[in-house]
Amino acid sequence: MKKTLFTFASILLASQTMAQETLSLAQCLQMGIERNLNLKTYEGNVLKGKHNISENRSRLLPQINIGAALNDNFTPPVSVTDGRAYGKPYNVTKTLQYSSSASLQLQMPLYSQTALTALEISKTLDQLNSLSYEKAREDLIVQISKMYYLAQNTEEQIGIIKDNIKRLEELRDITQAFHDNDMALSVDVKRVNVNLENLSVQYDNARAMLTQQYNMMKYVIDYPAEKDIAVEKGDIEEVNLAALSGLNENLYELQLLRTQQTLAEQQKKLAKSGYLPTLALTGNWTYMAYTDKFKNWFHSGESNHWYRSNGIGLSLRIPIFDGLEKRSKIRKAQVDIDNAKLSYENALKGMQTQYANAVNDLANNQRNFSKQRDNYLLAEDIYKVTSDRYREGIASMTEVLQDEMSMSDAQNNYLTAHFNYQVANLTLLKLTGQLERLTK
Repeated sequence: MKKTLFTFASILLASQTMAQETLSLAQCLQMGIERNLNLKTYEGNVLKGKHNISENRSRLLPQINIGAALNDNFTPPVSVTDGRAYGKPYNVTKTLQYSSSASLQLQMPLYSQTALTALEISKTLDQLNSLSYEKAREDLIVQISKMYYLAQNTEEQIGIIKDNIKRLEELRDITQAFHDNDMALSVDVKRVNVNLENLSVQYDNARAMLTQQYNMMKYVIDYPAEKDIAVEKGDIEEVNLAALSGLNENLYELQLLRTQQTLAEQQKKLAKSGYLPTLALTGNWTYMAYTDKFKNWFHSGESNHWYRSNGIGLSLRIPIFDGLEKRSKIRKAQVDIDNAKLSYENALKGMQTQYANAVNDLANNQRNFSKQRDNYLLAEDIYKVTSDRYREGIASMTEVLQDEMSMSDAQNNYLTAHFNYQVANLTLLKLTGQLERLTK
């Protein structure tokens, strides 16, 4: 019966392992870039910017409209003119009650600096949308990479805890054998069991933390929640170091600020263009008809005759005075330009400081990682020696447990130092413009 249950459990575990997909960092990044819902909103803004350009370009193209109207002037207007030629002081003409019209109207700007500048602004806004997307894409790469490194770190921690549990179980069996032969106290067995229980709690906590990390990663890369994933086993001894090539001044954050400065300058240009005249081509083809009774529309005759009125011309508009509105707009735009310059200068200096600190952090974390690795290896050797001495009856249980605790602390410090090392390197990859290395 036990054999059957063991076989069934093995088959179940194997099926779960096969259903679980192991993803590399590059695969997670690719999935995130293609599927992340938040990033898709930035893609939508880019598409919206393209339509905005088309909308502003259309204002420079001919505008053609067709119109039609039918009016019932139940109180017809009158026209009063000089009637002395007819022997009367005034000549009163009454309009017919019903009128209709059909027209084709054309308007095309020949020169409008406002429309041209608005088109430039829409192109700049489109560039801002594209840069915002690229910045969000970089931020997503950093976010996924940190989550991936953290999952690898947790997986490594779980593996170490399992090895520690295995060692303590062997130590417990030895201590129990010593106790059975009156070579150890019962309190020694209890001490080992307490440590084993603590390790079991650490293991459960680490497994729960790993599940949460995987759930968050599946959300970020829009992976099916019902499917299981795993990260590749990390090479704890290797970090893909960034080349210390200096701060990349073409980072998307800096490009965004430079483009915002360009936008502010174009807004000022737009306000100034309000002082310039505009010239447009106009044209109309119109047909109108009048009658005194509605039924006459359905009979031929003078009462429903259509009269044609066509024309083409130029429309010139010269602004003279607007109550100083444009002057205020220009001054506000100049303030925006000055603020944009200050923001760029502040961001550039801040990133230069970030780069200097990141280089220092990388060197410091590299030293810490190397030292913690040596401490970890040394603690393992010490524990092994103490454990062997305990088996020989030379060392006490207290010494073994103290060395086991020291080794566990060294292991945790080692993993933490490695994660900090990876994060510091990730920061430098971003500041130097080398994040794309992670996607390959």
